[in-house]
Amino acid sequence: MSALTDKYGGMYIYAEKQGCTNMSAQEDNGHMTITMTAPTQLIANRVWDAAKEADPDLDDGDLTLNISVERTDIHGIYEVEKGDTLSSIAKHVAGSQLTYMQIFEANRNILSDPNKIQIGQKLTIPKLPS
Repeated sequence: MSALTDKYGGMYIYAEKQGCTNMSAQEDNGHMTITMTAPTQLIANRVWDAAKEADPDLDDGDLTLNISVERTDIHGIYEVEKGDTLSSIAKHVAGSQLTYMQIFEANRNILSDPNKIQIGQKLTIPKLPS
């Protein structure tokens, strides 16, 4: 195994577990190029975060990460965890780009009250404004 495989292998495995497909990795002359298709932009962002764990500023210059996104109609799917609120989910997955009401509206098919979400529910996170 190479040093780059050791460095970015965890991110690659993480991406696989998150449902990324069409994955390939090529190493050439001390540079790793990883290509994949993420199910949603939320997953693509998480893969980028995993890459930043291996190289916090991504300033080593040894990685090219090409991620395309399969579903562009939504930002992602979020599974509710203990202690989550729609406000905390909005802040966590979208910064200040979405409100809790936008997430609520996108999930009216499964939510009747924005204050009553359940652990394990899979919520659609709407597409972020451009």
